Amino acid sequence: MVTVDHPLRSVALDFQKRPAPFERETNWCVITGAPCSGKTTVLDRLADRDIFCVPEASRTYVDREMDRGRTLVEIRGDETAFQLRLIEFKLAAEQDLDPERVAVFDRGMPDSITYNRVSGLDPNAVLEACFRRRYRLVFLFDRLPLAADGVRVEDENTAAFLDGWLEKDYRALGYDVTRVPVMPVEDPVVFVVE
Repeated sequence: MVTVDHPLRSVALDFQKRPAPFERETNWCVITGAPCSGKTTVLDRLADRDIFCVPEASRTYVDREMDRGRTLVEIRGDETAFQLRLIEFKLAAEQDLDPERVAVFDRGMPDSITYNRVSGLDPNAVLEACFRRRYRLVFLFDRLPLAADGVRVEDENTAAFLDGWLEKDYRALGYDVTRVPVMPVEDPVVFVVE
């Protein structure tokens, strides 16, 4: 993951390039946050309650590629290609899901805006894809200490950057972002369900 400063990290979103308002309203919710914020644990607990959850696209993609024998370096070696592949992956998942169905996503399409910033890519390249579907709710989980897991490539500086810019980018798209503070695992599950 790129951690050096570059001009695209803080570029403003260009809403003149934006399509008309969101193409479709949905009953989908997003849980987002910096790495190691407890998102996946909460999503697992929600799934245990028979709530339909969509796993994180990057984790699903990386796990699938590693199962095919590729290394993390091979998968993430070309960050531009990796980020573009994730956008395609997310679009396919959203295209196949009924917008009326209640679903909880581990990261939404706007996360790609922020990850493009981190990767030195133009965040506006994702803007059109972000307006295809509008999520009903967005929860941003506060950070926990980073932990290595063999897949994450972010460091503390990148995690802090992601935490701040995820909120800014979702709000720039018109979402009310609900911050979820660090708390025992069952508490955010109840919070999201309610």
